Amino acid sequence: MNTDIQTENKKAENIQTLFKASESIRIPAYQRAYSWESKQCSQFLEDLLEQKGKRYYLGQFLFEKDGGTLFIIDGQQRLTTTILFLSAIAKIQEKQGQNIDGIRSTYLTDVFRTIEDDQIIFKKVSQKHLVSAIDDTETISQKRIIDAFNFFETELTKLDSDSLYLVQQTLESAVISTFYITNKVEATQVFEYQNNRGKELSRFEVIKAYLMHQIYIQSTNDIQANNDIADIQREISQTYRHIEAVESYFTENELLDNYCNLFFNINGNIEAIKEKLNKEENKTKWIKSFFENFVDLTHSAKSIVSNKNISEITNLFFVGNEANWKLVLLTMFNKGEVSGDIFKRILKLLEILCFKLKLGDYRTDYLPHFAKRYFNSADSYNIENLYQDIKNVTEAGFKWYWNDGDRFKNIIINYFDNEKWHYNRNTIKFVLWQYENSLRNKNRSGALLDKDLYNSYTIEHIKPQNPIHEEYTEDFKNNFLQLAGNLALLTQSQNSKFGNKSFEKKSELFQDTALSSYTEIREKNEWTEIEIAERHQRISDFAKQYFDTTNL
Repeated sequence: MNTDIQTENKKAENIQTLFKASESIRIPAYQRAYSWESKQCSQFLEDLLEQKGKRYYLGQFLFEKDGGTLFIIDGQQRLTTTILFLSAIAKIQEKQGQNIDGIRSTYLTDVFRTIEDDQIIFKKVSQKHLVSAIDDTETISQKRIIDAFNFFETELTKLDSDSLYLVQQTLESAVISTFYITNKVEATQVFEYQNNRGKELSRFEVIKAYLMHQIYIQSTNDIQANNDIADIQREISQTYRHIEAVESYFTENELLDNYCNLFFNINGNIEAIKEKLNKEENKTKWIKSFFENFVDLTHSAKSIVSNKNISEITNLFFVGNEANWKLVLLTMFNKGEVSGDIFKRILKLLEILCFKLKLGDYRTDYLPHFAKRYFNSADSYNIENLYQDIKNVTEAGFKWYWNDGDRFKNIIINYFDNEKWHYNRNTIKFVLWQYENSLRNKNRSGALLDKDLYNSYTIEHIKPQNPIHEEYTEDFKNNFLQLAGNLALLTQSQNSKFGNKSFEKKSELFQDTALSSYTEIREKNEWTEIEIAERHQRISDFAKQYFDTTNL
């Protein structure tokens, strides 16, 4: 690659000069949204405070110049944070009766705008300081904008007036290296060049930069190439919005890997993409289809998360990724076959399969093979075939020898009837959660389907694991202490209160807990082998019925 990128003169200036000299600073649609969290914001503040008035270097900023508009290629997170930081200072100073016209006229204007989806919130926060008036956020990046502003306001309020003014001056006079590029070909080339020099980009960002640059490499018509890039940028913008909407349910890398596997039978990395592209005769057409299809698949992920109120879907996120059920769901949602009895049966079978794999610590996974056959439908493999294959492996496993003597088929029954150690938080937590939901459904109090709530719970021994004033018999320790009947769900904060307290003390604490399953604990005056065995039998009976595939 030619690395002699032609730019306007590299300039060393400062933040204040940049904003006063700029008509319009924008974030291209294909860039990701604001992603800084408390760790990065804290480091930003710490770096400024450490300078104590000394000259500070804020880093390199790379812009594509288009008329009077600067599009940020590199540095948008720092620039967005700078505005939020100075806005927090302005709010504090205004409360103190100081004149903030300088900050307001230079920074708190529409000269700088964030991505379109977040601009309304960004403007309310940075220009109007209407944080308390914002009741809800539509994207995670909007929440991060608010959190960053609140963090800076809280921390900067702790400074006296002189220290606050000093940190303001440090930031405004911070030295920056600015590069200005006037050619889109060079902009995409710089993206790729920076990555090749070790810049930390996500895998999708690396692929995006490479393929966008290849549009220009392959084109003999700059006008058409620019039109193609504009189309791709719109698709990338929508892709990022979808990825952000499913954060904490699907990762960007998961979506990329599943997409490349499903559509091209390759891995989601730059090496595989380059190898695939080199084999294509019409490279421009392939690149455009790559982004068109990826935005469709990320929309399918968004649709899945939008339907998380369906318990069968949420349960899959609870149980974990022992097998790639996500690819199966992405495929079904992409094809639009997401209603009816067979759809619900597939969801339940996937849940049971993943739990069985969790119990046996199995690694083999044929689900991607089933999903790809269903997706391509080249051999008339339809959703009924998909269902039947998933049912077969749920009952017998992926390898023929897994089910010798019905071992895989009866793995859950054996787990509760013959094993005495259930204190595995990764496994028993899911069982106890669904046991709780079964009781709530009977009481008509509504199932618990919130993933963040699920993640906040851990496992506590009802009869303490390490008692302070009691000594257990060997029989109790070996056969009762670690049974599911002696285990309960607790939030992490509750768990710290329970500790190794006796059952008498824990019984009092259970009075203040909200789960339905605590009722059968609270009503007991003592907690011995008898009570543990009785509760264990109830949980065991529930689990055998819950994970039964007979009627599926």
